[in-house]
Amino acid sequence: MNRTPSLGLMLCFLVGATGLLAPRHLDSAPAGPHDQKPQETRAPEKRSLRIAVVQMKSLDRDINTNLTRAAGFAEKAAAQGARLILFPEFMPTGSYLYFDIWDSAEPSTGKTVQWLKSTSIRLHVWIGTSFLEADGSDFYDTFVLTTPQGEEAGRVRKQVTAGPEAYFFRSDAGPHVIDTAIGKIGVGICAENYYCFIPSQMIEQSADLILMPHASPDMSGGGGLSTPPGTHLGLWYARKLGIPVAFVNKVGRSYKPPPNEIKGFFPGLSAIVDSDGTVRLSMDDNEGIGIADVTVDPRRKTSASSVCTGVGIAELTVGGAAGAAQVAKAEAVARKSYENNPLRKAKALAISGGQSRKPTTNN
Repeated sequence: MNRTPSLGLMLCFLVGATGLLAPRHLDSAPAGPHDQKPQETRAPEKRSLRIAVVQMKSLDRDINTNLTRAAGFAEKAAAQGARLILFPEFMPTGSYLYFDIWDSAEPSTGKTVQWLKSTSIRLHVWIGTSFLEADGSDFYDTFVLTTPQGEEAGRVRKQVTAGPEAYFFRSDAGPHVIDTAIGKIGVGICAENYYCFIPSQMIEQSADLILMPHASPDMSGGGGLSTPPGTHLGLWYARKLGIPVAFVNKVGRSYKPPPNEIKGFFPGLSAIVDSDGTVRLSMDDNEGIGIADVTVDPRRKTSASSVCTGVGIAELTVGGAAGAAQVAKAEAVARKSYENNPLRKAKALAISGGQSRKPTTNN
């Protein structure tokens, strides 16, 4: 079995902190979300939307406990009037990436998706998170948004594998905007938000709101990079695009014991920024729920055809060229390992039942 090098300081912290790597499949995707279902026509008037971000810990390889705890947070958020509840990236899966994470993968319509649907209809809210999806012989980081009617509004697969993430799942280019009854919901999963293809899609498809689920640890204690705060990221998008942003990150330890020890922590720092650039919510590193009202107003949207050029977003870069080179090297090694790993193929096929769910788009 191939093993992760010590560089595998997991999830999106390296690419998220550099934003300079030129990954595969960064072309803008065609309009329409994965598996999107037709929604009722929306009026383009100014309106308010109450959003909750759930800044929580995730236990490794314990999907049942994570979903049970998430249900409690969702109930509290709904009781406070939240219409849309956003959980961190890989909320049900755990806090680090290592080869045993494949044992926590789920089929395309597995436990997490069923939980999202049942919790949405029970609380009559929109809910979104990402999970490790087994589809055919591959794994993906897949975000799913469900409706108050308990249906799947759409799903987005992570398009950028952040360095060592490529050991564990495949990148997948596709649409990142889900058309819903409450607006066009853009989704940027962790490191993706530091690349120009995300704001470009948001402009091209006229997104009304951006959701940014993260599992981004601070690795400065172990020689890695720290995580930029969510307010900084959210402010850039809100000011450039004129649409609200909800950023959520995990809290708690990010750790794997030797060999290839990982020492880090998830700093939280979740934030909600309104479409006029006003910071409506800025959280610390404690577990909890953040709720804020944002304004969806088409008149605030940017009239610019583009807000960045190249691959990475220069204003969000931390770490410079050296960090980008480190990530590029790690990703190349990781991608090759993933492609040639027979255990990956066998586990994915066993979990997916050999079924491949081909994403669809509505053009």
